[in-house]
Amino acid sequence: MSDHEDDFADLELEIEQTDEPEVAELPTPVDWMGLSIHEWGEEIGRLRLWVAQIVTEWALPASVILPCWEQHPGQVQLLGALRDGYDTLYHEMQPGTGSIDWQRYWAWGRAELASITGALRCTPTEHRADKLQEWARSIAEEGESSEYAAAADSRVEMAVQNHLNKGRTGGPLNVVFVDFSKER
Repeated sequence: MSDHEDDFADLELEIEQTDEPEVAELPTPVDWMGLSIHEWGEEIGRLRLWVAQIVTEWALPASVILPCWEQHPGQVQLLGALRDGYDTLYHEMQPGTGSIDWQRYWAWGRAELASITGALRCTPTEHRADKLQEWARSIAEEGESSEYAAAADSRVEMAVQNHLNKGRTGGPLNVVFVDFSKER
């Protein structure tokens, strides 16, 4: 071994000894609408533990979070977002202001939860399913094959044509629309 190889061996040893400890990655938010039913079941179990802790810690009444919150997608999404924010703001990589930022989000979240809960027809002892608009339910369940989706497509096409015609004639437009299909 040459003298230079010894120098490199010492350098490699020094590099290995001075490596910084790994820092855990920031948590990623949960996309509730993108989860499979199996993933949703696992994730709701984790969220349930957090929600029970927050309801207990803050002594929240049913006017803020009902016992049937898991059956209301809007509440699941909001509570999931609040939990994601909590996990991120209390992460070891956050500055000392993370806890006060969480308090701001939580104040807003409690008001929003109370507003959503107030609009539901549930009571602390009885759950009532969300009342869904038929057109939205149909499109969500059937996708593009829904009769409502086809009707919406024709309304969108008519609106696009109206905007194009107004733009060509110099009429006022309510929205900015650029016709990329027009040849130059």
